[in-house]
Amino acid sequence: METYKNDYIKEEDETLWELHEIRNKLYKKLKSKPVAQINEDAMKKFQIWKKDKSNSPQNASVFFNNQIKGLLT
Repeated sequence: METYKNDYIKEEDETLWELHEIRNKLYKKLKSKPVAQINEDAMKKFQIWKKDKSNSPQNASVFFNNQIKGLLT
């Protein structure tokens, strides 16, 4: 993930600001991992999500949201 200049302020567009903050957190967490490891982890999570989604759409959504929260903490 490449860093970029944030040309807007929180008061201009709060949604874009939040996306910027999430992207920065992910970058800091993942910058030391090799790309192959990031991709492997993503595929594992996707396969679990896909399996859970086919069994229970509501549970899959909760699972996916928890996975995102786990990445940001």
